Amino acid sequence: MPSIISKRLTKEIKAFIIQTVYQVLNDPDFGLELTEKAKKRLHRAFKQKTISFSEIKKKHY
Repeated sequence: MPSIISKRLTKEIKAFIIQTVYQVLNDPDFGLELTEKAKKRLHRAFKQKTISFSEIKKKHY
């Protein structure tokens, strides 16, 4: 017999899945291909150096 926690967790997981599917299906760009220009911009963005949250905290707080 599933426990109360297990039932609640199952309910939360189902809600999360439903919300995620809803977001994907409501995305107006879903299924469209990126232009070459957009692909190049994304590629450049991925190459940029990222800063960790801990580095930002050290620098600004």
